Amino acid sequence: MNQIEYSLRHQKLWLLAEFGALFIGVPAVIAAGWFPVLVIPVLLMMAVGCGLTLRWGYHLRLADLLRVRLPVWEWLRILAIFVVALPCMMEFLWLIKPEALFGLVQNHPKIWLLVMIAYPVLSVLPQELIYRAFFFERYRPIFGGGYGMLLGSAAVFSFGHIIFHNWPSVLLTFIGGLLFGRTYQRTTSLVLVSVEHALYGCAVFTLGYGQYFLDGTLRLFHQ
Repeated sequence: MNQIEYSLRHQKLWLLAEFGALFIGVPAVIAAGWFPVLVIPVLLMMAVGCGLTLRWGYHLRLADLLRVRLPVWEWLRILAIFVVALPCMMEFLWLIKPEALFGLVQNHPKIWLLVMIAYPVLSVLPQELIYRAFFFERYRPIFGGGYGMLLGSAAVFSFGHIIFHNWPSVLLTFIGGLLFGRTYQRTTSLVLVSVEHALYGCAVFTLGYGQYFLDGTLRLFHQ
């Protein structure tokens, strides 16, 4: 084994260890309840760390990722898929828990409004920085740049939601992870993928999936 091969192998081993700690270890520890923490602060701290790594290690500035000048068909594409997905999401909730439909809007309109305002900034943007911008750049030596990366990103995005202790959140975020990952692969735009994520996230809370996401977050806050 020559020096270059040794260096590449060493790099991959380090990345694997880092990947396991960040994307498997952290959610597992939080889900197990060993260290009760506030989820949003942890998410924000991870996002800051990932952003600094992209800046210093890969010379990517946040401005490079926050591009809004994109082909109009990319915006139309995410809107078209959302329009098709929305009734499917409603039907799925009606099948598993019909009494929850629009429950947050009807019973707690102030909380719903707060979620609509705060969720895109405090949750969506940090998640997309971590699970798309950072993940796709940092772990390319492990997953490659094609379907392996897409599946890997969706899998860890889904696994991160085990902290809520329910299967709908894990299933829905895996599907969402595939959608968001594909958008990021096509455009490398943090703005576009965050808008797409926010559309689905706000729909999730509006339709009534709050008990699988929002209620779980609130329980973690009060551990």
